Amino acid sequence: MGPLTTEKSKARVLQYIDKGLSDGAKLVLDGRRTGVKGYDKGFFLGASVFTEASPDMSIAKEEIFGPIASVVQVSNLDQAIDMINTSTNYGNAASIFTSNGYSARKFRRNVRAGNIGINVGVPAPMAFFPFGGMRDSFFGILHGQMDSVDFFTDRKVIISRWS
Repeated sequence: MGPLTTEKSKARVLQYIDKGLSDGAKLVLDGRRTGVKGYDKGFFLGASVFTEASPDMSIAKEEIFGPIASVVQVSNLDQAIDMINTSTNYGNAASIFTSNGYSARKFRRNVRAGNIGINVGVPAPMAFFPFGGMRDSFFGILHGQMDSVDFFTDRKVIISRWS
């Protein structure tokens, strides 16, 4: 991950780490002290990973746009899909890691997010794919397409990797 764009952006992401800790999540990887030699004035943050997060925590339900991952434990796939669809107003992206084809298909069909990843960490499409998320994650007037059908359609981009 490169630097955040501004000092203000870095400060905002650092506040999320503090908030996650105060809410009771466990910080198992702390990227706050990451720096890049020769770029001491850069706005770098390393990856930070929380476990023991819950869906009601801001680190799990808000779009941080920084190097923070929150692990929320669920009992089964249906509970995971329900949590993704109901615990937040955002729908930019969601990923699943599985070797089960049924689970992959069910996840991609039922999760309300604009970008779905199957066995990829970040479902970041290439420039020629439509992009924009769904729900409150959508920004703009089009999802990258100009025809009238797409104008009124929430599209999903599926990026999948099978071995």
